[in-house]
Amino acid sequence: MRVLDLFSGLGGFSEAFVQAGDEVARVENNPLLSEVPFTTMQDVHAMRDRLEQYEYEGLPIREYDVLLAGVPCDAFSLGFHAPQAVASRSGEYETYEPDMSNLECALAIIRITKPRYWVIENVIGSIRHFEKYGLSPRIIVGSHVLYGNFPLFEKIQIPTKAERDTGPSDPLRKNKRGQIPLALSIAIRNAILEQTTLFDFA
Repeated sequence: MRVLDLFSGLGGFSEAFVQAGDEVARVENNPLLSEVPFTTMQDVHAMRDRLEQYEYEGLPIREYDVLLAGVPCDAFSLGFHAPQAVASRSGEYETYEPDMSNLECALAIIRITKPRYWVIENVIGSIRHFEKYGLSPRIIVGSHVLYGNFPLFEKIQIPTKAERDTGPSDPLRKNKRGQIPLALSIAIRNAILEQTTLFDFA
């Protein structure tokens, strides 16, 4: 399968696909993550702009079987110091409006590239905001809320974000806490394969 992993971080979302030998392209802009295998350092928004230009000019656009997007969750987190939680404590929960540009960017790339399956991942606090874009959770596994067009699978046990915490001195702490566990990546890939045949990817 051809897989595009947006906002890829440490690569957890697509790791099962990598280990299975699929063709994976990861897109990330944090230079601390430049050594993650199959990662291209580029801004997802710039990628969207380039694809829109290709679309406008009628140029060929690379096709993907699966698109994964771990949209950054800072604006949607309910963690104590997160903006949404701060707004809630100050009585401004209902009027809190997070930056939705990363989600909009992912949705634009999905529209342009037309992958057969796509999965957007975020946190529980994203639900009320993503609903404004017509997105409802397809499945919730631990703290991971999955939206999109993909086959359902049995819920699995995964480590909590607290169990993945490496402490405030780690420059990649957020990435490690938010990394999608391999078991969840495997579950997504298996669900896709169980619904398809080899002829779908010939």
